[in-house]
Amino acid sequence: MSESCVDASVAVKWVLSNESWRKKARQFLVDSATANVSLIAPPLFEYETESVIQACLWSGALSPTEADTALARLANVGVQIVSHPDMVSRAREIARQNHQERIYDSLYAALAELRGCDFWTADRAFYDAVRPALPFVHYLADYP
Repeated sequence: MSESCVDASVAVKWVLSNESWRKKARQFLVDSATANVSLIAPPLFEYETESVIQACLWSGALSPTEADTALARLANVGVQIVSHPDMVSRAREIARQNHQERIYDSLYAALAELRGCDFWTADRAFYDAVRPALPFVHYLADYP
């Protein structure tokens, strides 16, 4: 079974209706399931997706019931949380080589590289920063 790494910026679009590029994100999800592609992410994924939904709740964009529904729907997708012994050190290298202030986004790229799979993000700034060096990183807006 093949894999694709996804970050929180893609995953929240599956469950929050007011997100830009939602249609592409949902098509990516359907296509991945149809092609039997496992979706993976580093442990950070759980904290990032929870934080986005909590921010929506706190701002009033979601009710507690809507937030809980979004979290349940996200859990049902079944993104596999995966780690690798070299993930943090490789993320540090990626961040330093691509002038990133933090390693958060680089953790996803490092995991994808170490697992030999594509990485999909909706984070344009990160994508633009790493695109020349990391051809396996893809921008969601470019998804068919």
